[in-house]
Amino acid sequence: AMTILKEFAEYKKDTEYIEYLKDSQEKLEKLIQELCWNEDRFIRGFTEKGEVIGKRTDAEANMWLNPQSWAVISGLASGEQADKALEMVHERLNTEYGAILMDPPYHAEAFPGALAVIYNAGTKENSGIFSQSQGWLILAEALLKHGDRAFEYFMENSPAAQNDRAETRVLEPYCYGQFTEGKASPNFGRSHVHWLTGTASTVMVGCVEGILGMRPDFRGLHIEPSIPEKWEKFEITKSFRGSRLHIVVKNPGHVQSGCKKMIVNGKEVEGNYVTEDMLTENTEIELYMS
Repeated sequence: AMTILKEFAEYKKDTEYIEYLKDSQEKLEKLIQELCWNEDRFIRGFTEKGEVIGKRTDAEANMWLNPQSWAVISGLASGEQADKALEMVHERLNTEYGAILMDPPYHAEAFPGALAVIYNAGTKENSGIFSQSQGWLILAEALLKHGDRAFEYFMENSPAAQNDRAETRVLEPYCYGQFTEGKASPNFGRSHVHWLTGTASTVMVGCVEGILGMRPDFRGLHIEPSIPEKWEKFEITKSFRGSRLHIVVKNPGHVQSGCKKMIVNGKEVEGNYVTEDMLTENTEIELYMS
């Protein structure tokens, strides 16, 4: 949040607030790095008594999903931390229906006041697969330029990709559920609570800004796809600040990320950033990945 606020402050040339945010962010980052990084993962948090939740040595719930994806999205995690944390997510939390919230489920070792323990193992917050969290995970992998893995997470949890498992999923095929029962449940793969979720918007950000790489800022649009390497091309029509953009991304080298060159309205431009002054009523964009 402070990183985004800094962008607004820089846009407004509010130097006093920029310094305040910079100082506050450095202090917070130092604390989180000292107290929350645990060899190959970030912990979940602390109780009022100072007990650590989510240590790798805990008997239960020693690996949590959301701290890992948000460490990457926030920019806090170093490159090494980001790779280690998300690799642990894939190894420990991923399933054919998406990533569970934590593992192992709470049963006998929950900290006092842990609400997750009221649910059966594999349901809701107790190691269920929360749909909204999948969008954050898709975005985190895309920001690390892991196109194959970002799309893998999208497909695992997408309702449209599960029509051959309707008897298992049970929920309507046109909407996300709040959660899907995880691997610890005897009903693994069954989804519940349609519409009661922010998943549609979260996954949209993960897909549009993450996988497809459409990332707007104050003065224009970055185009930074993170796609499966088998994709040869994709095409987007997008309304953006009064212009109709027709974007064609070509991937002849079958890579997951990177920009070799970009052509805007027939003219090659430097980098992969489309500034507002390049826009016309109908803007044609070609981006070649490398």
